[in-house]
Amino acid sequence: MKDDAKPDLARFIDRWTIEYVRVYPHPIERVWRAITDPKEFRAWFIRGEIELRQGGSYRFESEDWTGLVLAIDPPRFIKFGNKNDPIGYFQYELSETDGGTRMRFVQHFPSSGVYEETPDDLGGDLPVPGTPWKPAFVGGWHEFWDSLGDHLDGVPAGSRLPPTEFQALAAALAQNGIRGGLLDAKGAARLVREFRRTERWNELNKIYREFIRTNCPPDV
Repeated sequence: MKDDAKPDLARFIDRWTIEYVRVYPHPIERVWRAITDPKEFRAWFIRGEIELRQGGSYRFESEDWTGLVLAIDPPRFIKFGNKNDPIGYFQYELSETDGGTRMRFVQHFPSSGVYEETPDDLGGDLPVPGTPWKPAFVGGWHEFWDSLGDHLDGVPAGSRLPPTEFQALAAALAQNGIRGGLLDAKGAARLVREFRRTERWNELNKIYREFIRTNCPPDV
């Protein structure tokens, strides 16, 4: 990830479809395992389960995010459908490139969907009303791809983000937890990383809010 105000942002394919492209300096089989093995992706993404076969079921984090594997071609391609959305999908496309693996992630939503803001969530607004592109959602994927890079390189997700004052405050709070017997050192370090990842996610929300407003294609 570039540490500047213009990181490698997503791209709109059309009004209802978005893509992210990353290149990781790792073999394609290693990247495939990181995105499809539950023991792997819980470290950088969220908890979940996947039956790695066409027609197999998947579930991420909760019963609200579940469906079927629509297509699979290990270690190059996997496409997921959502049980509550027969038209929408998201997919990973992996290909070998000089020095590693190119990952292209695509997500598509139906134009007939009803998309509403979630005011109580950070980044839960809709810069382009009537579309699904909340800054928290679009920025959340971006943060996950950066964390995947950390995981593939063998370091904890978020551990290479530049230090901030907020992170220092979180570390001080965690140290108080250790002294009070509420946290051990490992748990405290994990908590500080999660706070820093959340801060980075919120930074990305701000970047993507304007990005969505200026780049989402018009309704035709």
